[in-house]
Amino acid sequence: MRVALVRHRYSPHGGAERYMDTLSSALSDAGAEVRILCATWDGSSAGKVGVERISVLRKPAPLRLLLFARAVREWAANHPEWLLFSLERVPGAEVYRAGDGIHAEWLLRKRSLRPGIWPLDYLRPLNLAYLHLERAMFGSPALRLVVANSNRGREEIVRRFGIPAEKVRVVHNGVDIARFPPDRKADARVRFRIRFGIPDAETVFLFVGSGFARKGVGTIARAARLLAERGCDPFRVALVGKGDPATYVRSAGPASGRLLFTGTVAGADDLFLGADAFLFPTVYEPFSNACLEAMAAGLPVVTTTVNGASEVLRDGESGFLLEDPLDASALADRMGELLSSDLRQRMGEQARRIAEAYTVERNTRETLEVLDHAWRARGGS
Repeated sequence: MRVALVRHRYSPHGGAERYMDTLSSALSDAGAEVRILCATWDGSSAGKVGVERISVLRKPAPLRLLLFARAVREWAANHPEWLLFSLERVPGAEVYRAGDGIHAEWLLRKRSLRPGIWPLDYLRPLNLAYLHLERAMFGSPALRLVVANSNRGREEIVRRFGIPAEKVRVVHNGVDIARFPPDRKADARVRFRIRFGIPDAETVFLFVGSGFARKGVGTIARAARLLAERGCDPFRVALVGKGDPATYVRSAGPASGRLLFTGTVAGADDLFLGADAFLFPTVYEPFSNACLEAMAAGLPVVTTTVNGASEVLRDGESGFLLEDPLDASALADRMGELLSSDLRQRMGEQARRIAEAYTVERNTRETLEVLDHAWRARGGS
């Protein structure tokens, strides 16, 4: 089997790229020939995998996306012996992994964040480029199979693009359980509090992610204010990632001191191990790796039903699920319940047990099965 993996920008730190590394290594170990097609490469070497740069203009971004997709199609036309497996919206891909979700669905859900001005989103050239590539890719006769990382994602694809359900295979994300050994939790908790100057008596809620608006930091800020107004036990919310805190500090009002914006920090694994609970009230998320990592670290998770990761959570057992991503009162209620250390411990232990079933190895094995099926369907052996 010959597989060409497509990703526009390769960085050794991205989640999609870690996925590519793991998958390409497994493919190589299984005897497949693997090549990565990308416009930029930040790694030192590809190891067992060949890397081929697809040169395109960097700006403007919409043109870059269109030119990259066209260049990949041309490459595939000149290399018909390779199975084209894309992590980008590339018309002509034979297998597509919808790890970034469906852009049309995101724009629909984004309306709640931009009341009155959301129609402008459909005029932005970048969004138009994404929507065009998405429609063309799902409408291409070359597309054999789609990998969705949640059942919700599969439903969106089937409903929006008329893809037969049997062509969309669900492969939930996986986590490296070994990164989160339970015997490190006590020390990590102490280090977390020393690092950020948090008293031991305070319950620490953790958020990790970039794209604060989409991932629910506004709801977290309002919930922190409500919870503080109730005169509850002391707590802190550590918000890790890129984003401007100004808007959220205003939303929290008198409770703004309960919010700790750290920016991007090193040692994220220790942050998961050292926190007490994880918050992720996202407006739209195909499947949050951060939620799965939090579960692996033994944290109860509060997220929304529009997050694909909600499919592996058990509401009221390993965390809580919110129906409305903007319902700060509901989030404050759940945060209030999690001020109980006994409840956090019970839920965290259950979350860890669930995460142990969603390993990187399982994800890789199921993805390889999809690729093998596509390879055989095109006459390979």
